Amino acid sequence: MRDGIIFVAGIYGVGKSTLCERLSISIGIPCFSAGDLISAINGEIYGRNKTVVNKEKNQDILVTAVNERLQKDKTFILAGHFCIFDKSFNVERLPESVFSLMSISKVVLLESDVTKVCENLRYRDSRCYPLDALKSLKRCEKMQCEKITEQLGLPLYTHQMLFDDSDVQQVREYVLGGK
Repeated sequence: MRDGIIFVAGIYGVGKSTLCERLSISIGIPCFSAGDLISAINGEIYGRNKTVVNKEKNQDILVTAVNERLQKDKTFILAGHFCIFDKSFNVERLPESVFSLMSISKVVLLESDVTKVCENLRYRDSRCYPLDALKSLKRCEKMQCEKITEQLGLPLYTHQMLFDDSDVQQVREYVLGGK
């Protein structure tokens, strides 16, 4: 496995945190959430509302936090996004430049049916997200992911979540043996 960040992307509620935690244990490397790294520095709490006040500033914070983390751990898993919602559920693309400033070695895009994602979010956040907004976010997340991985020449594995043990097994195989 190459040194650097294994970036696990996907929309809210697709299972990034759960998969990353289980993958971390399985392959013995740490995992972090982009939101948690940002929160540790700026003090914003992203809980249920997922609203970001200043996405550009947050991405600068993320780059700094990730580069500091890389001095401690040569390889780790980072759960994050290519796109986010604003407070009105409009999709906002995160600045493309941020991805070139992190030492990403591989990208995993997690996908699922948006009705399942909506159920996950309702259970996790006690909040109902508009299905059309989730569909739009999913579409944009995939497009941005493909665009950025192509621009940066990064290997990409798109995984359809089944929400069972096979998810970790398949992503693990890619991370350890894929490009």
